[in-house]
Order: sequence, then structure tokens, then C-alpha cells
Amino acid sequence: MKNNSSTKKIAHDLKEIYAKSKLYTYHRIFRKMNNGEDDSLTALEVLCLDLLQGMGSPTQTEFADYINVSKPNATYKLNTLEKKGYIVKIPSDEDRRIFHIQVTDKTRNLLNTGNRYIDVITRRMQRNFSAQELEIYEKIMSKIADEYMIEMDRYLKTQGS
Repeated sequence: MKNNSSTKKIAHDLKEIYAKSKLYTYHRIFRKMNNGEDDSLTALEVLCLDLLQGMGSPTQTEFADYINVSKPNATYKLNTLEKKGYIVKIPSDEDRRIFHIQVTDKTRNLLNTGNRYIDVITRRMQRNFSAQELEIYEKIMSKIADEYMIEMDRYLKTQGS
């Protein structure tokens, strides 16, 4: 059995990394936004765009279910984002009444503004860790991303069907 203090430290570090990444990303996003412009966004709209990008290409119904709002409420939010040029609605090939929501380059450029920091951290890690340590890190992170986030993996697989 693993040491309990080690387990607590791992949990603490994961929370810390997540919190700092999230804070940095939203800080960069809100600094980049054009307040007062026709295409300016509310904090809720930024969150919706972040969710839509993470979900891939959900239908309007899947998005409404995911954020736990009525379909008309979700449609209103999506229509607003579409008018501002942040998303497009793509009719389904199987059923033209169903639309898949895709984020535009405008959204990707806004939301990915925090990715630059990942590059900074990667360079710092390459300077401070040996090739062997980086290989171990890569194996651990791959296992976490591919096998340990079971609930999200299950959700994403059902959305792709």
C-alpha cells in the first residue's frame, strides 16, 4: 500500500497544478477579450465556449444536457455565440434537424491563449530534469490521460457515437 502522506501530496499537487493552470488561462483570456465590442463575451459565454471546445462537436441537446439547462435556454446561448462568430452550427448528416456545434478559429485563438504557458513549463522541465526523469513523467501523465480519467473517457466516447 502507498504511503498516505505521499497520496495526500500527490492530490495536493494535482489540485495546485489544475488551479494555477485554470487561473492563468482565464486571466489570459479575459485580458485578450475586446470589452465593449459587438463580439465581446460574458464570463458565462467564455465558460460555454470552453465547454464546447472540450466536448468536441456536441449537438445542441447534448450541450443543454451537459450544462443542465433547458434546450431553449441552451439554444439562446448558442445563437448569441453564433452571431458573435465564436461557433457554427453544422447540420447532422443523418438528421438535418440536428445541429452539431463547432467552435471557430476565433474561439480557438481566444481559448488557446494560455497554451503558451505550457510551452514555458515544458522548456523549464527539459532544463531541470534528466531524459530518464522526463520519460517517467511522460509515462505517468499518459497513463493519467488515457486510463485514469474514466468518467470523462466514458462521457467523450458516448458523445462520439
